Amino acid sequence: MAAKGDKSLYLPALLIVATVFLLLLVIALSTYRNMDRERQRMEESLLRDGRVILYSLAAALQAEPPREIPDSRRLNRFLADIGRDTDIRTLSIIDGEGRIVASLLSQDGEQPIRGGASLNLLLREKGIVTRYGYDRTGERVFEIIQPLRPLFSSTPLLPGRQKAEGEGAQTESLNRWSQDKIMMLSFHQQVFETARKADIHHIILMGAILIILGAGTFYFIFIVQKYYLVDRTLGQMKSYLENVVDSMADGLISLDNQGRIVTMNRQAAAMFGVQLETAQGQPFGEVLGEGNEPFLEAARVAVIRDQELDLGSRRGETVPVALSAAPLKDERGEDMGLVILIRDRREIRELKENIRRSERLASLGRLAAGVAHEIRNPLSSIRGFAQFFLNRFRGQPEEEEYAGIMVKEVDRLNRVITELLDFARPRELHREPASLPKIIDYDLQLLAMELAAKKVVVEKKYADDLPPVQVDQEQISQALLNLLLNALDAVEEGGKIFIGLYAEPRRRGIDIMVADNGRGIPPEDREKVFEPFYSTKRKGTGLGLAIVNQIVEGHGGEVKVEGRAEGGTVVIVSLPAGG
Repeated sequence: MAAKGDKSLYLPALLIVATVFLLLLVIALSTYRNMDRERQRMEESLLRDGRVILYSLAAALQAEPPREIPDSRRLNRFLADIGRDTDIRTLSIIDGEGRIVASLLSQDGEQPIRGGASLNLLLREKGIVTRYGYDRTGERVFEIIQPLRPLFSSTPLLPGRQKAEGEGAQTESLNRWSQDKIMMLSFHQQVFETARKADIHHIILMGAILIILGAGTFYFIFIVQKYYLVDRTLGQMKSYLENVVDSMADGLISLDNQGRIVTMNRQAAAMFGVQLETAQGQPFGEVLGEGNEPFLEAARVAVIRDQELDLGSRRGETVPVALSAAPLKDERGEDMGLVILIRDRREIRELKENIRRSERLASLGRLAAGVAHEIRNPLSSIRGFAQFFLNRFRGQPEEEEYAGIMVKEVDRLNRVITELLDFARPRELHREPASLPKIIDYDLQLLAMELAAKKVVVEKKYADDLPPVQVDQEQISQALLNLLLNALDAVEEGGKIFIGLYAEPRRRGIDIMVADNGRGIPPEDREKVFEPFYSTKRKGTGLGLAIVNQIVEGHGGEVKVEGRAEGGTVVIVSLPAGG
């Protein structure tokens, strides 16, 4: 398609060349036809005038025949009287051998006319001959040749009363003399030649004008096409560069000398929650937060690489970034502004936090495991003595109540130690193909009585296109059971719990959503809920979500806790497909 488009650019130029050539051809043909028509008119006019002149000569000879034959002086006088017209170049009488008998001009040096015999034959056939020739000076002339003999008759054109026998004999002598004589008349061609040269000059001038106009138009079209090609190439290059910049994984912002935003790619706009149209022309500090002037001043002097800063976003959150900046220069080396490369450090910072938390939890787990092991041994003895006193004081209400409290508290402490040991020493995963809807339904059956007691409504929504998973069913069931217990504790009587399963093709995984309309978790506490022993419940151990997070991370997934606009909490468990 591009090659075909490039070829179409040359069509106007080819049309211009074809048009100029066609116009030149039309002008040449028109001029040739005009010149030919003028020539024909000129020949007809000269032939008409020549016939008149030749007949006038014959009439003069008949009216006043020469006294002697040949009477060259009298003939020359006749020719001189008739040839006073300035258009006549020569007027001659020639004999059958081509010799000039009489002439308007001087006969000195005149050469005989060649081809006299053939000329006579042609005259007998046609009666009159016209042709173009050249005189002694090389001037082109139009010649009319006609025999003299047919102009005379046996009876001269004189009145009858003037005839005499001597005159009749003289006329007969004139007729015999004119038997092989021909008359040759030539006219000047200067006027016609001048007009012809003017026409030729005109066509040359018109052709030159057309060629100049065509060349100018061709050059103009050539320049326009080059401009179009350059403009299209620049447009394609600009579009390509814009696509490259917009496809970058990092944000890119360019500033002018006043610190106003000139360009911003989509990644930078999405990173800070701004619109590209509204951000352009705005100061950098107004869009991304104040307090960045030292960085901008330093970037105008030298290149800065990966300087970590916290910038504000329009969403009201702080975005940790690594900024690299360099000054922009024009072709003269003058400052044009800055170009800033922005790398989002939120994921890196979150990974670092997760690493630190994992290290802290690992240390805490090892400590807790040691403490729990030391506590569990004497705790068994304490529970045995408490159970002994409970059996010993049966029937004594006050003592029996105290002993029962001791047993319950020891059991609760033992349960905490068990959970702590489970957290400190995670069990090995036994992956197998599993159905998440079946696992969720099993956990709901375990909680059926508690849900019914609080009249909690459970809404389920499972997607149809769920990919298969391989998980440790027992551990995933324990994690989901902990989430459902937390949701059940958070809602009031008659509350709602929502459970959803969704496929995530971008991550090639499954999202498990557990949402409730309970009291919710404050935003400042959401990052702490995965820490051991942190709980917002009055009787909670603070290990439920920590164990959930540990199980999910063991499966290569992640857990997110979010708030709901209408109140409550949303927990999203993301598991990779296939395990």
